[in-house]
Amino acid sequence: MTTYRYQGLSTSGAQIEGVVEAFDQADAVTKARENCRVLINVEPVSAGKVNDLMNADIGTLISGGKIKPKKLALLCSQLGIELKAGLPLVSSLQLVAENEDDKRVKKMLTEVADDVHAGNGLADSFEKRGSFLPKTFLETVRAGEESGKLDECFERLKDYYEKSAAVGTKVKSALVYPVMLLVVAVIVIAIIMIKAVPVFEDSFASMGNTLPAPTRILIATSHFMTDNILIIVAVVLALILAMHFFKKSETGARFFAKLALTFPGIKLVNRMNGASQFCSTLSTMLSAGLPLVQAAKITADVADNMLIGEDINAAVEGVIEGNRLGDGLKKSRWLPGLLLEMTAVGEETGKLEETLDVVSEYYTKEVDASVKAALGLLEPVIVIVMAVLVVFILLSVYLPLFTMYGSV
Repeated sequence: MTTYRYQGLSTSGAQIEGVVEAFDQADAVTKARENCRVLINVEPVSAGKVNDLMNADIGTLISGGKIKPKKLALLCSQLGIELKAGLPLVSSLQLVAENEDDKRVKKMLTEVADDVHAGNGLADSFEKRGSFLPKTFLETVRAGEESGKLDECFERLKDYYEKSAAVGTKVKSALVYPVMLLVVAVIVIAIIMIKAVPVFEDSFASMGNTLPAPTRILIATSHFMTDNILIIVAVVLALILAMHFFKKSETGARFFAKLALTFPGIKLVNRMNGASQFCSTLSTMLSAGLPLVQAAKITADVADNMLIGEDINAAVEGVIEGNRLGDGLKKSRWLPGLLLEMTAVGEETGKLEETLDVVSEYYTKEVDASVKAALGLLEPVIVIVMAVLVVFILLSVYLPLFTMYGSV
């Protein structure tokens, strides 16, 4: 429960202050009135974001404050198993909290258990206590609570977040090799330019001959890097920060969203991933009992790519006007044609949820295949670029030696 600080006047007219534990502002006002005749002010005591960061585990911090799908899948699995076993909801929450390593999640579960024990709703408590919880989790729990099928909803959420975690893990694993290759290449070239080339330059200077053009270029580049290393680092950091803030703006988010869907080599991966996410999220929302319009709006809100989210929202507006979701999605420029056709078929047959499940599995596999294909093209490009740089450096070093031996 939240701690509230209140100020008021006692029966004798003296000013008093105090704190109360309450679920919300109204509850705090009621409790504070028991201690003072006239209530002046009631406000929550905020521990601040610093405490949230101190209570979070490293994985949560790296993910930008949001809880990872893998941890959400584990949380949903534990709650689903305990509820199916017949444990009361409060006991289930307390048991999961006792075995939780992440201090922030542990604190949230403990507070939610207290709220539910006090008679408050589970979804409302999660929404109040877990600012890091995704909308898909909150709305599915809300629907399960209203339908009396919380255990089934937690089971469904477990499958959903496991699939999300699996897709993310596959993409990250596939990127490890090319990223490491690039990092090693940059480090090696920097060491050669800053440490090795100056040594060769002293040897070349003692020859007294005019150096070949590649050698002069290499030496000039080495001088530039050595003399301006701090400026180069500062410029790189400034560009990274500028890109970060630009990406946070609406214009930047739209630019990168379009780039992800149109840039050769990655556009297919991102479109397939968008299709997989759409099917999986919408199917999960529908299985929880949410109406189509609400389920589709949530799917649009949590879409990784804002342009795909806008296309889904446009289709939702059509549903509100009486049209089918599949007909509205056919206007999308970014979602694959198979998804659009299968959505329409699912609506016509009355089996939209089952159809989306099948299509989601298909696109999940396609994402894996597309990532491997894209990396299959990227890796040779990286190797070729590195080979060209190595050949250039070797020629720059050996050409003066060949010239010297030729003149002897």
